[in-house]
Amino acid sequence: MGVLSTAFADKSSVGLVVALLVAVAAALAHTRSLRARIARRTRELEQELAARRRVEKELEAVRADLETRVQERTRTLEARNAELTQLRLALETANQRLKRLVAVDALTGIANRRHFDRVLDRELRRARRESLPLSLVFLDLDEFKRYNDTYGHARGDDVLRLVAQTLDETFRRGGDLVARYGGEEFAVVLPGVDGRRASLYAERLRRRIWRLAVPYEASQVADRVTISGGVATVPPGLTATADHLLRAADKALYRAKCQGRNRIASGTVTIEEADRLAG
Repeated sequence: MGVLSTAFADKSSVGLVVALLVAVAAALAHTRSLRARIARRTRELEQELAARRRVEKELEAVRADLETRVQERTRTLEARNAELTQLRLALETANQRLKRLVAVDALTGIANRRHFDRVLDRELRRARRESLPLSLVFLDLDEFKRYNDTYGHARGDDVLRLVAQTLDETFRRGGDLVARYGGEEFAVVLPGVDGRRASLYAERLRRRIWRLAVPYEASQVADRVTISGGVATVPPGLTATADHLLRAADKALYRAKCQGRNRIASGTVTIEEADRLAG
């Protein structure tokens, strides 16, 4: 029995040792497997990290390239905007110059006939709307054809420019319009001015032209250049057309010439006169 017990004990110890060895071997194998997995995972992570860094580097390069392109595009757009602004300003200047050329008489620098017609129609409507008087002064250089024949058209043009300048300096109110009507004829639109004041203004202009003392030896009127004027007024409340006012002013001018020139004659457009002129 003792021998059997000892043998059994030895076998148990051997089995335990074998079991321990197996367990240790299994543990070592598992440890190696874990290390291998850890090493593989570490390599994978390092590869992923390297790939991520490459991607980040590429993205940084793309971002830098985009910023450069955006900056270049912005500079290009700013340059184009500046160019467009300059072109717009040049166009506006050209349009203003064109409007001026369309509205201004090339020789004298004051308003031309076309602009005069537009302004007269506009002021007639405003005068009716606001129940205000409107006066028109028609002016004509006396015997000007003879002046051109005597002194030449170049000196005649100088006289026209001088008269236009004097007109512009005489009628300085904001709403007044001085214009070259045609040839040696000039016209002045005086919004809100009644006939008496308009005649006074026209007489003041006549005297200023007289004081210029532009020599005119061939004149049958005086020893200098003179003007004659006709003043016509539409009183408040009267509906009259531009044609009514123009005809009335022209009639007054004709009367001034018939009375000897170098003078101002005036008249008022009445309802009867408007109806008669219309007929």
